[in-house]
Amino acid sequence: MKSAQSVVVLLLGLTLAGCATLISGSTQPLTVNANVDGAEVFLNDQLLGTTPLTVKVKRGQEGVLRVRAEGYQPYQIALNKDINTVFFVNLLSGGTFGSSTDYSTGAMYKYEPSSFMVSLMPGEPTTAERIEWQRREGLRSFVLLNNQAIVTDLAAGEGEYVDVLVDALAVRSEGRAEAIERWRSVYAASKTVIEFAEMMVAELD
Repeated sequence: MKSAQSVVVLLLGLTLAGCATLISGSTQPLTVNANVDGAEVFLNDQLLGTTPLTVKVKRGQEGVLRVRAEGYQPYQIALNKDINTVFFVNLLSGGTFGSSTDYSTGAMYKYEPSSFMVSLMPGEPTTAERIEWQRREGLRSFVLLNNQAIVTDLAAGEGEYVDVLVDALAVRSEGRAEAIERWRSVYAASKTVIEFAEMMVAELD
């Protein structure tokens, strides 16, 4: 009897394992976006394609993910290791754009499961260009990493995340309501989180 039960358990285990493989598969999508379209993306020295990129890779694969583009400093990071999710901005605590962290080669952060955003720094930037880059990428990362909270605050017409946007985009108090309404429209017109972030960064121009 025990032998028969063991066979049933074994068969059930094999069946479930097979189903898991069929459902999840041995590969997973990897999405890499960058502040530069057409940047080359490498995994362990193998060219995966150019940004914006979505490609299937071995599930749970580790290695070095590198992104490079002509005229920009290259960036690399260990995939499936610690990702740099630090905010480029520290506005929630009253800080300003910029950080003590060295952003000379850019940064990468995870904004969705298996989705990454890479910010490449222009090669040999001037001080003014560096400040402008940090300013734009600070806003971009803030919008990407706090998308849901921002949308919630926009719907309510108030909140700390809206306050950050107001400060970051230097909106005067008399123009606050109009700005919030415009950002709601920007979100409604955006098809993806990336597009929403790009449209918000365009507000700096």
